[in-house]
Amino acid sequence: MSIKALATYDMDKDYYHNLEQGPRFTGEIPPWKTQPTFPFLGHLLNSPLGVPAGLLLDSKWIKLYAQLGYDILVYKTVRSCHYPVHPWPNCLFVRTDMLNPQNLPHRVVAPQDWEPPSPQQVTITNSFGMPSLEPSGWQEDVEKALNHLREGQILIVSGVGTFEDSEGKLVQDFVRVASMIKETGVPMVELNLSCPNTAEGEGTIYTDPQLAGRIAREVRKVLKDTPLLIKVGLLLGQELEDLMRALTPWAQGIVGINSVSLEVVNELGEPALGSYRETSGVCGWAIRQCGLAFAKEATAIKEREKYDLAVCGCGGVTHPFHVKEYMELGVQAVFTCTGAMFNPYLALEYKGVVETGEDPA
Repeated sequence: MSIKALATYDMDKDYYHNLEQGPRFTGEIPPWKTQPTFPFLGHLLNSPLGVPAGLLLDSKWIKLYAQLGYDILVYKTVRSCHYPVHPWPNCLFVRTDMLNPQNLPHRVVAPQDWEPPSPQQVTITNSFGMPSLEPSGWQEDVEKALNHLREGQILIVSGVGTFEDSEGKLVQDFVRVASMIKETGVPMVELNLSCPNTAEGEGTIYTDPQLAGRIAREVRKVLKDTPLLIKVGLLLGQELEDLMRALTPWAQGIVGINSVSLEVVNELGEPALGSYRETSGVCGWAIRQCGLAFAKEATAIKEREKYDLAVCGCGGVTHPFHVKEYMELGVQAVFTCTGAMFNPYLALEYKGVVETGEDPA
């Protein structure tokens, strides 16, 4: 079987096919026991491992991944209005070495008719643009998703503001979507400030500490006691310190990293996703060192400044050992997206329910 055929998301079909017909999964799910002893922002969970905003398109996807033992489930980023998806293709395999966070390449290559050697070594580029159903549709579906959770699992909904014509209106829309998420009854809200595939700039807010802090402050007013997570991209050094300082009074957790924004070309040097999408998010195996570097610095800043802020690691987790790597850095949770997409049994491997394959490093 090809590597592409292992994925629960069908890369050969468009987003709406995967939303309506997915997830693609025909395997058996072995029984596993709930053991809610792991603390996470006031909740006891079975494990620190979850799926971040991106893969879990709706309640059907939440149901499958809850059954597969992922205990922190983040509903794909929603908006306060209907928002279209980028045209197909949305996912392509990328052939690259492990990325060095201190020396990122200018571009990477997505060759035609090439697949990585194993599910644990998958790197992809994804470009969706944070599409969203109308709020009435996703709110009803979130309520369905809550019914699919087992003991020791939690559902988080990710939201983003939609830019109109001013920064003030963008902040107001973040407040609006956070309020709509809270109405569904979920116990935790995430704001996605870091999608590399949007045209209006709402996906690069994490690089502007003042705006990010302003959004978090205003959203805190409507969330009241509901914990707030902030999803961010790759920042290190002073830029990360500035962002965490701006978020700390208002947020309870920071999730990083989202995919790394790079120019993605085909073998001829042309934009792999079309001339209108020269850059896109790169995620999976190749960004693990980037994610680990973020997690190491974020936890060090948290400890030095005594911030009451949960640090959640994400990026390149394709094997159970990678979860342990992140946890040893002091993070409070670990997320896997590409890893869970191509190896749905990853959480059960981490729990020892399913045999683990060799780590290709």
